Amino acid sequence: MDIKLIAVDMDGTLLDDHSKVSDENLKAIRRLGKRGISVVPVTGRTYHEIPAEVRDEEYVKYFVFSNGSGIYEKGKGIMYSSTIERDTAVGIYALLTSYETFIEIYSGGYPWADKNKVNKESFDYYKINPRFQQVIMEKRKRAEDFGAMLKNESLKPELFDAFFRDMSDRAECLERIHDRYPEIEVVSSMGNNLEIMNKSTNKGTGLKRLCEMLSLDIGRTLALGDSKNDMDMFKAAGICYAVSNACGEIKAAANGIICSNNDNVIQYVEENIL
Repeated sequence: MDIKLIAVDMDGTLLDDHSKVSDENLKAIRRLGKRGISVVPVTGRTYHEIPAEVRDEEYVKYFVFSNGSGIYEKGKGIMYSSTIERDTAVGIYALLTSYETFIEIYSGGYPWADKNKVNKESFDYYKINPRFQQVIMEKRKRAEDFGAMLKNESLKPELFDAFFRDMSDRAECLERIHDRYPEIEVVSSMGNNLEIMNKSTNKGTGLKRLCEMLSLDIGRTLALGDSKNDMDMFKAAGICYAVSNACGEIKAAANGIICSNNDNVIQYVEENIL
């Protein structure tokens, strides 16, 4: 296969169940890099949430973060950013806060959360996946007055990530967002969350934009993922594979199914597909 770029999701794909990247995967990334094949994280995380081992890896040069809202090039910084218009962001925040929600705002490659809710009790109350709780605890920037953040013009929201305690609230909120904000796109990577970005901003458009920046035929890309927010990336890439722990929709959309996220996916692709 004449693949030049591997677009890999992070949580549930490149990272194991403890949110770690294995030495075997890092070694495979280096071997592929020496062959001229780039491994690019394409993630719902902000740039600064990506594990340091991945960000510091010599052969990982590009990052598509916040579900395609941003593209980072090592040595140059953020090369592309799609931010939500302020009036729209204020309206979305007001809508989200009308439900029982744990809200995060991604801006400038950083994730922000309410200082008073970054604790184990809140994580459990809002039914946040235990695998993701430690990431929030370690990586979130805490806001003293979270509700006032959008009044700060230096804050440019890339993405809202909202966890709902009640799934019927989540369904109603999603319908209201679609009705009120046709300029907004919504995806999900966990059972009870909504990830809210500008329209036509997703992992697929992020991958396309990066390929255009690199003058690379997107047909020479291979995508790896596990969650619903990987669907647009799967549609955009030349070929796509789901990890064995992926959700049913992603498995159905994939060209094939590979090992689990705990079994060194990049090494597996190197040895069995490329």
